[in-house]
Amino acid sequence: MVTIRDVAEHAGVSVSTVSHALSGKRPISQVTRQRIFQAIEQLGYEPNPAARALRTKSTGVIGFFAFDITEVFAARIIHGVERIVREKNCFLLFTSGVGFNYDLAQGIDFLRKRRVDGIIIAYGVRQEISPKTFDLSNIPLVTINTFVDPTIPSLHPDDFGGGKEAAMHLVSKGARHPAMIAGPENRFASKERLLGFEKGLEECGIPFDASERVVHGDFGAESGSYCFDALLKACPDLDAVFCANDYMAAGAINRALASGISIPRDLHIIGYDDREFASFWPIPITTFAQPLEYMGELGATMLFERIDGRNPEPSMVKLAPTLIARRSS
Repeated sequence: MVTIRDVAEHAGVSVSTVSHALSGKRPISQVTRQRIFQAIEQLGYEPNPAARALRTKSTGVIGFFAFDITEVFAARIIHGVERIVREKNCFLLFTSGVGFNYDLAQGIDFLRKRRVDGIIIAYGVRQEISPKTFDLSNIPLVTINTFVDPTIPSLHPDDFGGGKEAAMHLVSKGARHPAMIAGPENRFASKERLLGFEKGLEECGIPFDASERVVHGDFGAESGSYCFDALLKACPDLDAVFCANDYMAAGAINRALASGISIPRDLHIIGYDDREFASFWPIPITTFAQPLEYMGELGATMLFERIDGRNPEPSMVKLAPTLIARRSS
């Protein structure tokens, strides 16, 4: 078995320097750090979590609770978390709400009993969870797309900013009579994207009557189709549609083409979330990509700060999406 002493000898440094490089608790030069990690890779060194736990009261294991670990949203966040966890030479323990009948308290209790050093909680659908749901004490926590308590650092997509940018993009393309296919009225993301869209149009000086020019779908492609029909009937001057996700945008595009409407000559359409099909739809969809992997990286970084006894600033972070302009607009 390769030991930490073997790594130190191979890298030409002391055992304590290797330990500092692995823990990240003391500064060392970038050149030395690279030499150490090259030695680790060449020798195939793997730290012993049990030994570390006895020595430092740390297991080197980070817990990750996802409402549904099979969701694309969770999978991409996990990629970012893994990157930081590997850099810290720690390990990741996943658990999914599916395995606990979507009971967050049971999932957190499961991870606590495995003596994880900290926990990241991520939901694909924005949630506000009562702090009474589970015990917040004695373990560092970070939430993603979820708000529990002001004392717990959290990261959220900037859906308001995305909606505002969508409005400005459509206006820049010549739209003067836009409308929106929003998602369910009780969903945070849908509400914020709509509010941002209204604000962007207001700042551009474009009149917008939400009672006539907003219809609510269910985030599915079929709802995009029938919502588009409703908009076209209510707004014969329609020249642009912002859809709260790519599935509804795909449905709207299909219905527009079936109605003989040329895209983007007669109508501009924007989606949201940059789903895998958006780039190769019959009319490639202009959309917004969420910074999910970066969200995971930042969430893990904030968690390690908490594990080290520091409070990340700011405690609530909103991350802007990236507009990806394609043929539909």
